Amino acid sequence: MDDGVSSFVQIRGSVPLFWEQPGLQVGSHHLRLHRGLEANAPAFDRHMVLLKEQYGQQVVVNLLGSRGGEEVLNRAFKKLLWASCHAGDTPMINFDFHQFAKGGKLEKLETLLRPQLKLHWEDFDVFTKGENVSPRFQKGTLRMNCLDCLDRTNTVQSFIALEVLHLQLETLGLSSKPIVDRFVESFKAMWSLNGHSLSKVFTGSRALEGKAKVGKLKDGARSMSRTIQSNFFDGVKQEAIKLLLVGDVYGEEVADKGGMLLDSTALLVTPRILKAMTERQSEFTNFKFHSFSCHFSCRLFFALALKLLSLAYCFKDMSL
Repeated sequence: MDDGVSSFVQIRGSVPLFWEQPGLQVGSHHLRLHRGLEANAPAFDRHMVLLKEQYGQQVVVNLLGSRGGEEVLNRAFKKLLWASCHAGDTPMINFDFHQFAKGGKLEKLETLLRPQLKLHWEDFDVFTKGENVSPRFQKGTLRMNCLDCLDRTNTVQSFIALEVLHLQLETLGLSSKPIVDRFVESFKAMWSLNGHSLSKVFTGSRALEGKAKVGKLKDGARSMSRTIQSNFFDGVKQEAIKLLLVGDVYGEEVADKGGMLLDSTALLVTPRILKAMTERQSEFTNFKFHSFSCHFSCRLFFALALKLLSLAYCFKDMSL
């Protein structure tokens, strides 16, 4: 069966709302929603439409908890999905991982989560192709999230992939026990490396294991490393990402004001100048929204004032 190929695609992704984790993050997660449900709806709808276009039918597997900041995000996510046009054809499976499978008690995945998920992954099927194999095609995916889409998501996706692996081997005609055991052993090693690699990219440390005493000691050290990383170094990385994607690193309030008053090229000035201009907008503008010519004049005067103020700051810096 050297020519046989099989795959089963799963998706992981953050909760598709506008939210952030402000301030010092130690212990519990402090979350803040940027927008109300109505303001989140267009972006959420676009996200779900793109997933369906690319991957087919979707089933949302939500692993968020029911305490603290996660509960706020969890409740908003459920309300947004149930109030959207996707509620009828996009089931949501809610499984509080910290409550049911805390400390690596994976038997709860077998007894509580597996029966809910099995119906869907059997319906989605797997992709299989080969010369002496009947072709099969995957028709949908499981979209999974926890808070940061790392440890909990790793565990559950690994569990699902291991279950589906047996179906994949069966479709390829590889059902003898020695072959299956070798595939399972290799799969577990590969998935562990994959989880650690993803965790290093996002947190700077390996994935949490939650097993035995030695594993818990390692998890404690890794959690401490993550806390330091997220509170003191992630801000710089986030600004770099925002600079590459958006073209600026302004705070949301300043950026919103600047976007209403200036064209996109003017937003490339330094945050100090942009903030000064938005604070002094009344000195240079006179808004009348019913007139296009007046709106154009406002932008023109504002752009001229921006250049003058920029020159003033440059001369000031040179004099210092």
